[in-house]
Amino acid sequence: MRIALPLVLIASTTPAFAADLAFELGLGAKAAPAYEGSDEYLTGPTGTGAVTGLNLLGLTVDRGDELGFGFGPSFRYLAERDADEYDRLEGIDDVDAALELGGRISYRWDNVEVWGAVRKGVTGHDGVVGDIGSDMIRTYGQNTEVRFGPRLAFADEEYMDTYFNVPAGASLAEYNGDGGLYKAGLEMTVRHDFNDAWAVEGSLGWTRLVGDAGDSPVVENEDAGTVSIMAIRKFDWSW
Repeated sequence: MRIALPLVLIASTTPAFAADLAFELGLGAKAAPAYEGSDEYLTGPTGTGAVTGLNLLGLTVDRGDELGFGFGPSFRYLAERDADEYDRLEGIDDVDAALELGGRISYRWDNVEVWGAVRKGVTGHDGVVGDIGSDMIRTYGQNTEVRFGPRLAFADEEYMDTYFNVPAGASLAEYNGDGGLYKAGLEMTVRHDFNDAWAVEGSLGWTRLVGDAGDSPVVENEDAGTVSIMAIRKFDWSW
């Protein structure tokens, strides 16, 4: 009894474990070059994800007012590249469809957000890629937001070897580029939130291959345009 009573008092004054997680996932379609540097366009799947609120074991992230730090997953899908389908790539190894997984962190002020992301290829290539960018943000009413800003993309030598280098004996001249900054561009996105559960987002972008990537013989067109649209589902879990 002497032992049980203090334990009951401690338990009654200790808050129960609780956690809150708010996040969103998006899925849609994107039109982009068949491969980086191609002048042929294809349409394929695209997606997005972000954590908008978290309260767990003393860690708190609250984007309820859309300000401050945010973080979440970062992923990208790249379609397979079959050399038999492109005369230009004769003698270069095929590349399987690639999935890159990683994370993204951002910080937002009233009308500006900066962010960075890092991903690792888990299929298709073994390289590491990263993106940084910033956006000017305008809101129209309570439910529509427009963003516009610059983008920079980086890749390591493994990524360059898979997509931009040319081995000896190929129809193109042998080429061996280094990693680093390989792409720069601009992007505009428009998002409309219908309610607390659903939103839609469209984007229009332009990129230019630079550095060793832009100099690769694989590249037919250094400039590329992209357009995408996604449906976004928002979740709010507590336990």
